Amino acid sequence: MNTELYEKVRRNLFGGHNQNAFMQLLTARDAVRGPLQGTPEEFSQILYELTRGELSRRNETLSYETVAKGKKDLLKFRDGSLFRVVRAKGQLGGVLVVVTPYLQSMEDLLDTREQPLARLVADSLSIRDAFRRVADEYRREEMREASARAGAEIRMARESKLENIVSTIENAKSGETVLVRGQQNIDALVDLGFVPSLVDNPDNWIDAEDSPGLRYRHARSGIELLLTGRERFRPIEEPARLEFLFLVHRSDNDPAAFGNMARKYRACRRDGTAYGMKDFHNDLIALVKYPEELKGRTEEDLGLMADEVENVIDRRQELDKGILPYEAVFSKNTALIIDHVRKNRIPSREVRKALDYFEYTGMITPEYRAELHQQISAATEDPISAGESAADMLYDRRVKEIVADVLKKIPKERLTSATITLALTPYVSELGFGRLIKIRERILKLKQMVHEQ
Repeated sequence: MNTELYEKVRRNLFGGHNQNAFMQLLTARDAVRGPLQGTPEEFSQILYELTRGELSRRNETLSYETVAKGKKDLLKFRDGSLFRVVRAKGQLGGVLVVVTPYLQSMEDLLDTREQPLARLVADSLSIRDAFRRVADEYRREEMREASARAGAEIRMARESKLENIVSTIENAKSGETVLVRGQQNIDALVDLGFVPSLVDNPDNWIDAEDSPGLRYRHARSGIELLLTGRERFRPIEEPARLEFLFLVHRSDNDPAAFGNMARKYRACRRDGTAYGMKDFHNDLIALVKYPEELKGRTEEDLGLMADEVENVIDRRQELDKGILPYEAVFSKNTALIIDHVRKNRIPSREVRKALDYFEYTGMITPEYRAELHQQISAATEDPISAGESAADMLYDRRVKEIVADVLKKIPKERLTSATITLALTPYVSELGFGRLIKIRERILKLKQMVHEQ
């Protein structure tokens, strides 16, 4: 069933408050124990979904049979379900269609004739006009969707032109994300002077020890651009339609942040070997494909329930208690926060984990977090930024080990939202709240993508 189209038509015909009374005929016929009744339009929508509007041809899902004795009209599904359909009058005088599970007798079997479904709609139930209204609404919605797809293709073609991509990149501000569609456009950017290189752990995050990126100096203005590849899980196999996201840093917008990123750019791998175009392609494609260990999982497997995540949040609050003073964070009393960190000699990694939590929960803005992080780093004897790169590299490796270990321990049939969350909870003090949330967000992205397919 095309659920998305079904919901649109249902809302158009019946409004958002009303659920189709015959929905179980599509989703759970085995669970129907008593009569289902609804309007002719509601029945017509379910019939349209089952037949795609083809009432005069044989259908692989169901057939319409009549029993002359007793004038019985039966819907027979290929899975063995059998329902009797009756036209009735409602309490307010309107027409109702009643569908009831039916068990055939031997006499019925001897007296059964298969008929086209059009006969059921036009003759037995006399709801031809209702079916026509539903069919017309489906066709209108299909035309709207076709128009939207055509428009999307036109936009995609326009966005895929190299000159438009270059213009978008050059006009982007620091912190913006730009999309480059098509592997051929990546190659064209390199031909124009964008240099492929690696970024040393730009996000302090799993799978980001070596992230692919591009570096470019504008010939006329001298402005430098750094583009860092971002994850975008899209199961698109055509190289011309692959969508690559890049985070932009400009030397003229935020020189300090740009300088920090520039120091993380490298022209070769950690072992000293050259970083070529083939490696660059492979690393970019890895950002837009499913992680191997999550392939084949169902939507239910990949989902994380909110109440389970709440357990992790509560645990994080307990662990963070005493790392930073909550009241000072609420009031943005920077001096008191710094004094607390220095007096209690709180390790830099614990400070960063606490800041992750405060930013995610909305207690502080990303801007204030960055400013506070910088001031704590400058004010403490053991700066947070000192030696962070090597530590983060080891830390990311540990995160990968934890994720791999959890996925290895849980059998595929038991990989549910609860088991994943509970398996990760013991690591919350080691992972940090921010990293744990990012794991959740990554899986939720996969969940959404699975839902769209």
